[in-house]
Amino acid sequence: MGRTAHPDVEVIDLEPGLWIWRQQHPSWKEGHDWPEVVTSVCVDVGDQRWVLDPLLPPDDASAVWDRLSDRPPTAVAVLIPDHLRESWGDRSRWSSDLLADRYGCRVFGPNDVDPDMIAAIGPLTADVETIVPGTELPGGLVPFRDVRGWAETPLWIPEHHTLVFGDGMTERDGSLRVWMSPTHEERALPDLQAMLALPFQRVIISHGRPVHDRRAFEDALERPPWPASSLHIAAWRGDFDRVRTLVQRGADLAALSDTSGETPLQWAMNGPAADDATEQSRQHVINYLRSAMAEQGYDH
Repeated sequence: MGRTAHPDVEVIDLEPGLWIWRQQHPSWKEGHDWPEVVTSVCVDVGDQRWVLDPLLPPDDASAVWDRLSDRPPTAVAVLIPDHLRESWGDRSRWSSDLLADRYGCRVFGPNDVDPDMIAAIGPLTADVETIVPGTELPGGLVPFRDVRGWAETPLWIPEHHTLVFGDGMTERDGSLRVWMSPTHEERALPDLQAMLALPFQRVIISHGRPVHDRRAFEDALERPPWPASSLHIAAWRGDFDRVRTLVQRGADLAALSDTSGETPLQWAMNGPAADDATEQSRQHVINYLRSAMAEQGYDH
């Protein structure tokens, strides 16, 4: 599938002062591990209007632009570097920059932008204020550290009893899932479980069906991460010590990845080319997983 020439823009009201719009991403390509349609959020909190992870639609998308003009945004937040998005109206400009130019709003995050993204679109022109996890933002929004240990800052919006994630959570085949990470058990699950202490009623995500209730969030913590387990990642990297630790903790040797339907052993065998030391470690991983599966009666 090629690039969409003109997106279908859908606006969804969630409650007074909280709405989202959804549309195709202009840079999406077949084979990406995220759906083509992505979500942007607009939320009113006190005297602030925030736009989160904006992907600005074409200039004729009045359903979005009229709302923004009726009450101009005061702040923009990009929750994860990958969600720094160009604009449909001007593909050479970042959406966050255009909002700052048009409405004079402040821009927060990201603080770890991929140089390849900047090379493809252009430099950021607005001053960007770093989002510091645990430090309250204007209007009472509270950012958390990235549950996966990378550069995302999920947000808690107390006034609307809502959590907003960039890529920390996703929806696939109708189910809310935690996106995989190397430290799913040690970091992602404990951080997400701690959020259960908050009186949230909904979760908004960017990729997949955008709005989920508290029960869906609870259920997601009981499911394996998407699309593969920590053991898959460690095996693919040839990280013998990590693989052994996870197996000793009871990791499922026969777990199949959602995308390829492969076991951790198969991920180890299909890992990327690397230097001699890593390849030697990868062979130790393969031998170890074969032995462990044989001991547990698996046919590999």
